[in-house]
Amino acid sequence: MINIRKYQPKDKENLRKICIATSKLPNEKKVDQDFLTVTFNDYYTENEPDNIFVAVNEDDEAVGYIICSENFYDFYDTMKKFYLPEIRELGFNYYTMALSEILTHKAFSKKYPAHLHIDILDVCQGQGVGTRLMNELKAHLKAKRINNVMLSCGMSNKQAVNFYLKNDFKIIKNIFGSAIMACEF
Repeated sequence: MINIRKYQPKDKENLRKICIATSKLPNEKKVDQDFLTVTFNDYYTENEPDNIFVAVNEDDEAVGYIICSENFYDFYDTMKKFYLPEIRELGFNYYTMALSEILTHKAFSKKYPAHLHIDILDVCQGQGVGTRLMNELKAHLKAKRINNVMLSCGMSNKQAVNFYLKNDFKIIKNIFGSAIMACEF
């Protein structure tokens, strides 16, 4: 049985592991893993833990999560000051990949200031966990008077694109093989 609950500090390492395990990017080397977790995980757990929901198994271990930044400009300022320098230390290619991801969000931030990432271990996919996480986050954002959210994912990741379409997202732009998707609620 998979339950959904709010993030707890004890989840941080498991969320980092899930981020790595579910990545479509190379992640065999420690530097790759550091890039993934710093770029797609650490900001959220360290700065916006209230905007994280975790799918847990019967032992209360994380098997998936949805993380969100509710305000792009706060996200950008903090990323620029603390996380991008750390990513830059990993190498210029990592830095440009992270900056590209951030600037993609920036391009749509006026209309969609909130953005999200969702990751679920393969063994728990196809069981409605993602939809439950998505519904939890949408209700949370709506209660905060945030009525839309965006994300980006690879157009070639048909499973992800179809999942988002099923959960009321629409493709608003296709940029260099990435689907920029948004949901208004």
